[in-house]
Amino acid sequence: MRSVIREVWEISQGKEVVVSEEDLEALRRGREAYLKAVEREGVVYGFNTGLGKLAKVRLLEDKLEAFQYATLRSHATSTGEPLPIPYVRAAMFLRMRHLLKGISGVRPDMVSRMAHFLNLGITPKVPERGSVGASGDLSPNAHVALALIGEGWVFLKDGREVPSIVAHRMYGLEPLSLVPREALALINGFTFSLAILTLNLRRFDRLLSLYHEVFPMVWWAVRGRKSPFNPDAVAPMGDRFACEAARKVWRYLEGLPDGERVQDPYSIRTYPQVMGAALRVSEWAQRTVADLINGASDNPILVGEEVVSTGNFHGQTVSTLADALSSTVATLIGFADRRMHFVLSRESGLPEMLSREPGTDSGLMMLQVAVASIFADAKVLATPYSYQSAPTSAGQEDWVPMSFSAALRFGRLVDFLAEVLAAELLVAYRAFDMVGDVPEVLRHHYEALKGRMPQYRKNLHLAEEWAIARDYVLERVGRV
Repeated sequence: MRSVIREVWEISQGKEVVVSEEDLEALRRGREAYLKAVEREGVVYGFNTGLGKLAKVRLLEDKLEAFQYATLRSHATSTGEPLPIPYVRAAMFLRMRHLLKGISGVRPDMVSRMAHFLNLGITPKVPERGSVGASGDLSPNAHVALALIGEGWVFLKDGREVPSIVAHRMYGLEPLSLVPREALALINGFTFSLAILTLNLRRFDRLLSLYHEVFPMVWWAVRGRKSPFNPDAVAPMGDRFACEAARKVWRYLEGLPDGERVQDPYSIRTYPQVMGAALRVSEWAQRTVADLINGASDNPILVGEEVVSTGNFHGQTVSTLADALSSTVATLIGFADRRMHFVLSRESGLPEMLSREPGTDSGLMMLQVAVASIFADAKVLATPYSYQSAPTSAGQEDWVPMSFSAALRFGRLVDFLAEVLAAELLVAYRAFDMVGDVPEVLRHHYEALKGRMPQYRKNLHLAEEWAIARDYVLERVGRV
C-alpha cells in the first residue's frame, strides 16, 4: 500500500509519468464500447443530457460538442489562493489513473495530454475553495480541464504564471478538443480530495516514524522509567499497535539506565498506547487510500456492455478518513504540549524552563506557549467535516461529504504537527546541550541539529532556533 502512495508523492514532486500503449489501447476499446452502449440506450446521463437537476433536459446532436466547453466554463468556479502545485499534480495523476480503467468512455488523447502537461511541468492554476466532494471535485477538476483546452491559467516549471494558451504555444501544442462525454469524465470524481489526503497521509506516516526517534531523547532528558516501554509489559493489553509503538522506542531505551521516579506523567508513560492508536488509524487510512487510488471515481460508467449511473464519485470515504486522521493529529499535538509542559517544569529534574540564566533568560517558556496556541487551533480544526452536508444542486445532491475541505484541513494539521515535533526536538536539544550527557544511541538528531545551529552567534533568537528545527523536520517528512 505504501508503494502506490509513494508513487503519487513522487509524481507530485515532479517525477514524470508513463502511459503505456496497452493503456491507450484499453481506452480506445472503452470508448468504442461506451459509444455502442449510448447508441443502444439512446439517452445517457452527461452524454446527451444536462447535468444534475438539469438531467431531464435532452440535448440535440448539434449541441453536444458545445456542451463540453460550456460545462467546463460553468463549473470552474473555485476561489481563493492557488492550491500548492504538488496537490494539483497529484490530482491530475489520480484523474488519469481512474480514467485509464477504460470505463469512462474517453479517448486516449485526453489522458495523453494530461501526462504531457505533467511531464512538461505545466500545472493548472486551481483556487483552494469551491468543492463539496459530492459529484466529485467538480470545480477544481474543471479548472484543470480548462487548462487542457487552452483556457485559464497555468504555472510553468520555472514558477511563472501564464495563460494556458501561452503555455500551449510555448511548447508547440494545440489545445485539446473535446468530444461528447469527455467534459464530465474530466471533472466527475473525488480525485482532488483523494490527492490532498494521500500526500498528507504520507507526511503524517513519516512524522510518526520521526516521533519514535525524538521521543526517546525527551525520555532521556527527564530520566524516565523504562518499564512502560518494554514490549513484554505492553503485550498483555492486547493492542498490537501499542506493542509496535513500544518496540520502536524500546530499541533506544533498552540499554539505558532506568529513571528513579515511581511513575512518570501520562504524557511520557502512555506513549505506546497513544502512539499505538495513531499507528492504527494511519495503517487503516493507508490501506483504504490505496484501494481508492487503484479504483475509479466517475459517473456514469461502463459496466459490461451497459452505461450505468452510480454514486462512485462521492467522497464520503475520503472525508471520513480525513476526520479520523485529523482527530488523531490533534490528539498528538495535545499529547506533546503536555509533555513539553512537564519537561520545562521543576518536576522534570531539569533546570526550570531550560533557562541558562533563570530570571534573566526565560528559556523555552514561550515555545510551550506557542505550542499551546497551536493546540487550541488544532482542536477547532479537528471538528469533523464528514457530516457537515449542505445540500446543493436544488436538492439533487442532497447529501454531500465535504471531502475536499476535510482533506485540506488535514494537511494544515499535519503542518501543525511538524511544527510541534520541531519544538519538542528543540526542547530535547536544549536539554542535551545543558546537561551534556548524551548516550551514543540518542546522538544522531542532536548532532545533526547542533551542526545547523550557528555556533558563532551568541544571541540566536528562539524563533530562529525553532525555524532551524522545523526545516530539519520538514526535510524528513516532505513539503507540499
